[in-house]
Amino acid sequence: MCELDRFTGCSIVGVAVLIAIGLSWAQMEERKKWTTLDWLQQLNYSHELHNVTSGDGYQLQLQRLPRLGARPVLLVHGLMGSSLGWLCLGPAKSLGKQLSSIYSHLSQCICAAAFQLHQRNYDVWLANLRGSSPYGRQHVELTDVMADFWRYSFHEHGAYDLPAIIDHIVALTQREAAEQLNETRAHQVLLIGHSQAFNAFLVLCALQPRFNQHIQLMQGLAPLARLHRQVRFDAAHVRAIMKFVKPSSELELA
Repeated sequence: MCELDRFTGCSIVGVAVLIAIGLSWAQMEERKKWTTLDWLQQLNYSHELHNVTSGDGYQLQLQRLPRLGARPVLLVHGLMGSSLGWLCLGPAKSLGKQLSSIYSHLSQCICAAAFQLHQRNYDVWLANLRGSSPYGRQHVELTDVMADFWRYSFHEHGAYDLPAIIDHIVALTQREAAEQLNETRAHQVLLIGHSQAFNAFLVLCALQPRFNQHIQLMQGLAPLARLHRQVRFDAAHVRAIMKFVKPSSELELA
């Protein structure tokens, strides 16, 4: 009888563990689909949405973790990224934690930076450059299934996207500072850019020097300054790969 009770108890525990694992796995799978707004809403984190239009018609959404009167800091993602990359580890994974490896330290510096900077009393702005999903996929005339929508590089990020974003931040924070009689130099922004964002920053300052006075500091994470030995992909090779990929749009390779 005791053996039977022990077997029954172990079975119940085993079933409970399997259910817990299943629920955790389902939650993990669901979180993979979360967008920036999903994360902020699930965490009940105060946030604002701001829409700007670049000089050539791309409609970009910014997310803000507001702290009125504080120094504004703009986080700009890299290639194939979005604002989600700055907060996907959640607020518990902060920059100040003692980490066991360099890799963990670097990943948390990027993937929790938005929360950590906000906790350290910065007014945090999250950029979404053209092409980022889903917040950089709108245009006043084009759609993201049209080839012309995708005819750009980091040059356009710096020539059009960053100017529109920074002008919006500076204008808004200056107005807020004036309303609060705050002495903070709201006309200056701290800029943190990952990888390709550094290229866009160089383009910005080269083409529009007036922005040098609006950027107090640029911190490049894994910065890339030039493409000395750029790899050129043969379109024929890309077409060969695309044969094995289910098409999701009407895009055609030029």
